[in-house]
Amino acid sequence: MESTQNSGYSTPGEPFTRDTNYINDRIVADPAAHRAADHYEYNTIGTLTTGLTEGAEAWPVEAGRYRLVAARACPWANRTIIVRRLLGLEDAISLGTPGPTHDADSWTFDLDPGGVDPVLGTERIQQNYFKRFPDYPRGITVPAIVDIPTGGVVTNDYPQITLDFSTEWTEFHRDGAPNLLPEEHLDEMFSVIKRIFTEVNNGVYRAGFAGSQQDYEEAYDRLFTAMDWLEERLTDRRYLMTDHITEADVRLFTTLVRFDAAYHGHFKCNRNKLIEFPALWAYARDLFQTPGFGDTVDFQQIKDHYYIVHHDINPTGIVPKGPVLSEWLTEHRREELGGSPFGDGTAPGPVREGGRRGPGAQSALRLSLGPGPDPDLSDLGVFGCFNDVPDCAGDRCGLDQGVGQDQRVVVFPLQHRRINVTGGNGRDPNPVGLGSDPDTIGKRLQGMFGRSVDHIIRRGGARSTRTQIHHGAG
Repeated sequence: MESTQNSGYSTPGEPFTRDTNYINDRIVADPAAHRAADHYEYNTIGTLTTGLTEGAEAWPVEAGRYRLVAARACPWANRTIIVRRLLGLEDAISLGTPGPTHDADSWTFDLDPGGVDPVLGTERIQQNYFKRFPDYPRGITVPAIVDIPTGGVVTNDYPQITLDFSTEWTEFHRDGAPNLLPEEHLDEMFSVIKRIFTEVNNGVYRAGFAGSQQDYEEAYDRLFTAMDWLEERLTDRRYLMTDHITEADVRLFTTLVRFDAAYHGHFKCNRNKLIEFPALWAYARDLFQTPGFGDTVDFQQIKDHYYIVHHDINPTGIVPKGPVLSEWLTEHRREELGGSPFGDGTAPGPVREGGRRGPGAQSALRLSLGPGPDPDLSDLGVFGCFNDVPDCAGDRCGLDQGVGQDQRVVVFPLQHRRINVTGGNGRDPNPVGLGSDPDTIGKRLQGMFGRSVDHIIRRGGARSTRTQIHHGAG
C-alpha cells in the first residue's frame, strides 16, 4: 500500500489502475549468478527465475543486515510478516512496523517511542527511500526492505519479497519451516496466484477506487465471479493447492481477513460478506487460527487505515465499531477435509517480543466461564473480570465483542501474570506464578476451573492494539 501525493485515491471518470513500478532489486544467496543470468520481464506476481529485471541490482543475503518495514494495516505488507514468521526469519531479518495511518508523504513510525524507528533512526520510511533515491518519483510503499548500514531502501517489490524469503534465505529458515512453494504444484499455483491477484487482491481496490459507476460495477462483478470460484474450489479441499499451506494461501488470506472489516463497506464490495461464503469463511478461520496468520493481524489498525486515510471515500474519517471479531475464533471443522497446515514441517514458535502489535501490547488468555458461581480467585493473589470487559489505559480491548449477556470472562495477561479487572473489584499488586507460556497457563487454568481457555488475545493501551489475534490454548 502506498502513500500518495494526490489528495484522493479515486480519479473521477477513470478506472483504478495500480502502479506496479517498484524497486526491483533482489536479495539473493548468489548475487553473481543472478547478475550473470539473462534479464527477465517484470511479473506482477513475482518469479522464481534466476536473474534480474533490466536495471535491477542483486544484494547478498546476510543475517542482520536488512530491516523489513511492514505496516500491519496493509495487506501487501501483511504477507511479508506472515511468511517471515512461518519460515522463522525473525533473527535474520528485523521488523519495523509503521502505524496504520499516513499522510500524503509517507508512512510514519508513530508506534515507536518518540516516533522514530529504533533501528533505522528515521521518523518516516520516506527518509529511507530518499537516502537511496533523493528524487524518488513514485508512491512511498510498504513493505520495503531497508539496508541498515546505509539506511537506504533495497526493494519494495512485495510479490518478489515473499518468494525470495522462501528460496533465497533458506540458510536461515527455522527447523520445520514449511515448504510454501511445492515444486509439483508450481505451474498451477502461479496460475491461481495470478487470478487471485488480478481479481481479488487488486479487485477490491478496483471496486473501491473506481471513478465511475460503470467501472465500479464491472470491478464488482469480476470480484464476485472470482469469489464464487474460490468458494467452489475450497468446498472440498482444505487449502488452495495441496494438503498444506502454500504461498497461494498467504496471498489470499490477507484480503479475506480484511473483507468484512473494510472491503465490504468501505469499498462497496457488498454482494456478500465473507461470513456468507460457507467454505471461504471456514477456510479463513482455519488460517486465522493457525500460528503465523492470526497472530500477525490487527483489526483496529486495518480499520483505522482504510477509514481514516482514504479521505475521498470516507470524508468524515469515522471508523466503524464492528464487525464482531470473536467469530474468527469459532470452530471451522476444516480438519475434516484432511491435510495439516505445515505438511512435513512444524508450527512456528510463540510470537517474539518484537512481533507484538504496537506499544504496550500484552498477551492474554480469556477464560469463558458461562453460567454458574464466580470462581474464588483470592488464593491466586489475582482478581477477575465478571460481566464486564477489561480496560487498559482507558481503552476498550474488544473482549466484549461476541460475549453474551450470561457469559462472564476472566482475562489473564501473560506479561504481568495476573488478572486485570474492571467493575470495582480493585487491583492486587502481587503477580501470579503461572509462568509465561500460553499453553501451560491454559492447561493449568482449565484444570483449576474445570473450564477451557478459549483463546489468546493481544491488547494494549494504544488504539491500534485492541483486538484478539490468536487461537486458543488449554
